[in-house]
Amino acid sequence: MSIHRVAAAAACVLLLAGCLPVTSKAPVGSTTGLGADPALFGTWKGHSVDSDNKDDGYFHFMKAKDGSITVAVVMAKGGSDDGWSVFNAHTATLGANHYLNAVETFDKDAPAEGSLKDANIPLLYTVKGRTLTLYLLDEDKAKAAVQAGEIAGTVEPGENGDVVLTAEPAALDAFFAKPEAAKLFKVMMVLKRVG
Repeated sequence: MSIHRVAAAAACVLLLAGCLPVTSKAPVGSTTGLGADPALFGTWKGHSVDSDNKDDGYFHFMKAKDGSITVAVVMAKGGSDDGWSVFNAHTATLGANHYLNAVETFDKDAPAEGSLKDANIPLLYTVKGRTLTLYLLDEDKAKAAVQAGEIAGTVEPGENGDVVLTAEPAALDAFFAKPEAAKLFKVMMVLKRVG
């Protein structure tokens, strides 16, 4: 599995998926203001919860000059998917939900390319004490929401067809501001603060 899939589980984002994650044309929270939540800054260590691969990964969240967050993801040396990726990220709060929008910028030592290049990956997150939990949109639930007309999007054909949310920013934010929006996400990673 390539580090590009790490992007797919952050990177399905940030760590260990067999398919591309659900993406959105616009960042979640763009109508209310995107920022950089300081609660994320620093280094976190953990692994994917829904994969047989339990190799540790390190996530380092740094404030960028433009007010966004640079996220460096490094897999533990010697793991089955060792390597690194860099993401540009923005946070937003809609209702009680905290969102992280991640776009891969580097995969190891080369600029991001392929299907994840410039793709916005919406994640839900919680920070409780020294624990950061990242939640990824559940592909089946996102497909069902698109097919039911709850949110605009496209679903590629086939059992593993990729999902892209295409709603305009105001509609996207209204959808994800609802309390029940959190039910569309599944736990991807549980990380502990390092240091």
